[in-house]
Amino acid sequence: MAYFVILAGESSGDAIGSSIIHELKKRNPNHEFKGIAGPKMIEAGCEPWFDIKDLSVMGIANVLKHIPRLLKIRKHVMRKILNRPPDAFIGIDYPEFNLSIESKLKQRGIKTVHVVSPSFWAWRENRVKTFSSKIDLMLCLFPFEEKLLRKNGVNSKFIGHPLADKIPLEIDKKAAKKSLEIQEDIVITLMPGSRRNELKYHASIMFEAAKRLSKELHNEDQGTVKFIIPTQFPELQDLLIKEHKDEIEKYMFLDDATKAIPASDLVITKSGTSTLESAIFKKPTIVVYKMPNLTFYFLKVLNIVKTQYAALPNILLGRKIFPELIQNEVTSENIINEALEILNHQEVTDQTIDHLKELHLSLKQNSALKAAEAIEDIVA
Repeated sequence: MAYFVILAGESSGDAIGSSIIHELKKRNPNHEFKGIAGPKMIEAGCEPWFDIKDLSVMGIANVLKHIPRLLKIRKHVMRKILNRPPDAFIGIDYPEFNLSIESKLKQRGIKTVHVVSPSFWAWRENRVKTFSSKIDLMLCLFPFEEKLLRKNGVNSKFIGHPLADKIPLEIDKKAAKKSLEIQEDIVITLMPGSRRNELKYHASIMFEAAKRLSKELHNEDQGTVKFIIPTQFPELQDLLIKEHKDEIEKYMFLDDATKAIPASDLVITKSGTSTLESAIFKKPTIVVYKMPNLTFYFLKVLNIVKTQYAALPNILLGRKIFPELIQNEVTSENIINEALEILNHQEVTDQTIDHLKELHLSLKQNSALKAAEAIEDIVA
């Protein structure tokens, strides 16, 4: 058996961590896990020193406010690790926090594994030069990352993406609609953001676009529309009632995107991991992203963002599969035009779905098994 300290800082990391714990325990039920965990990791068999909610801080202002508490947690974790050194430390995503711990542990001869490569290829590319001094192994979710990391002297392995393992290759849209009791002809999922500052820039514009799009489709005699909003924020429903009270019956609010997206004909989402989720569900998608003008100005002037595209599927495929509307392009008019272009051209949609199937297959690698094998090799 081996003893592992495993640390996740967000719900996505909790899901990845739980699958790795399950796979390692299949290989040896006596493996021991302790660390910072969410409900899925705890259920899988990790003894929590802290809950991931203790690390879930969004936005620069919040991070600054919580730095003393985060430093205290890190100090406590380090003390526990050094009191009983594990066979390996596994840090899942949450790079600023995990890499700082991994750096100190590697200096003391403790094996360190980092799961989910930081997006050095998108911004702050010089970070990659420091990875080899902090970690013994980087497990990455995208195929191009392994090559780039190895080129920079980082021991790395492509394991595939957990979402691609979880989501079926064929999506039964009719069954998904039936499970939600949706009778409307067209279903559109709106995902304005998973953080409150994102809602500020996207929600009202999406709601306005939805209202006008519904009228356009009705005028074109294309049928009725249901809009689904998967969200953890009850204030979104309050905003909709405030701005479009007469439209409220056209909306459905859920807390789970994995129920909304399969039922959809179209997804309109802010840029982020939701674009990959939409891609693996093989859904035509419009990607939007707006931020403070000053932030956008500095990103452009300082050339901080290195990728040609904003959406992960476009980056992975090397071409614009999903239309992107960034900053001043994020208007209800532009969203409507892109939506009608997709909904009115089935042949283009079919071609998009074919490209997304290729992407899904490339990422479907049984990531948990590959991660477990690589971790056990490091320990051995």
